[in-house]
Amino acid sequence: MKRFASHRLYIPRLDLMLVNNVVEIDSISREVLSYYPFVKEIPFTEWLNGLIVLSADVPVLYNGNQYNIHNPSTTVLYIDSDKKIRSVLPVNADKVPLKAYYITLFNVSEMRFHEDTRVVQLF
Repeated sequence: MKRFASHRLYIPRLDLMLVNNVVEIDSISREVLSYYPFVKEIPFTEWLNGLIVLSADVPVLYNGNQYNIHNPSTTVLYIDSDKKIRSVLPVNADKVPLKAYYITLFNVSEMRFHEDTRVVQLF
């Protein structure tokens, strides 16, 4: 098992943004075992700045002109006009186990993706 902690944890299935949480991931299946609030230092926990997303598939970052957001084949993440992260899910996304993805170069204070933001699966 591996543990990662982050400033923000977003769960598209629930449209839920959590602050300062830990995610536990199975080392073999790479599936999310649990997530919970970060309340104290836990040995062997890697801290990641920014955003972790728990998704059934690799999320695509939508910038307004390169993806069909209305009928996605994978999870789509975007920032709405209120500076909140939102998602559009593919059909049956709620029936697949969750995996954790780190969104690199995510600006937490401004709630925006950087032009060099990448999605990296955690394991």
